[in-house]
Amino acid sequence: MRTFCYLLLISLFLSLCNASIVEDTCKNISSSNPDIVYDFCVSSFKSYNATSQAADQRTLAIIASRLANSTAAKTQERIQELMEAEKNKPRKNRLDVCMEVYSLAIDDLRTAEQAIEAERDPDAVVFLSAASNASSDCEDAFAEAKDACPLEKENGEYDQMAAIALVIVAALHR
Repeated sequence: MRTFCYLLLISLFLSLCNASIVEDTCKNISSSNPDIVYDFCVSSFKSYNATSQAADQRTLAIIASRLANSTAAKTQERIQELMEAEKNKPRKNRLDVCMEVYSLAIDDLRTAEQAIEAERDPDAVVFLSAASNASSDCEDAFAEAKDACPLEKENGEYDQMAAIALVIVAALHR
């Protein structure tokens, strides 16, 4: 029984330490980057259960790139739904641009994750930087046609998640 209590206390302590790394990281990056909202950052990591996995910044960086990838994939699903319902050819073409830039972002995010795992942080920064342009490139396709982008919410979430991943990896590189 004593061993069980001891293990339970250790587990609780490690969980609190790991929760702290998420909260501390989110606090630091949201205070230095006005585009990143602290609550969004923390809730994103908690949705991935990062508090039980993130023992260090590198693990948190990997998780952040996976979260950005997941957000990009969900955005692609939304784009596909919109494309299937859209009858206007020019608008459908703009959605196709969004599909393409998010597809490229997903590829870049996978490569970035591999680079983070291999501790090639400068390479990861390059790929994360490229991936972070997906939301603005998508919105630009609509802005050029003076058309409201139907993906404002999705682009905003992706933009924040990609920025979080980039800031965390850039901090590893210092």
